[in-house]
Amino acid sequence: MKFDGNDYPDLDPDVAPGSASSGRRVNERSLEITYKSKGKITGTSQIELSTDLKTLTMTERLVGQSRPKSILVFDRE
Repeated sequence: MKFDGNDYPDLDPDVAPGSASSGRRVNERSLEITYKSKGKITGTSQIELSTDLKTLTMTERLVGQSRPKSILVFDRE
């Protein structure tokens, strides 16, 4: 995937046909990925690196849900 905002088909044979994703760089430490199925958005992921570059946070959200599906936090050792 290129982080240019365009849709790229998911070529994984285990994923439903018509699945695609797009990515964009929000700023120098953040990315946003949008997941689609048959042209409709199904979820998003935000990936953010802290200002001290020691913590990576990944948040996954499904469309129509107010709470995130998952939040993963990784600390650099």
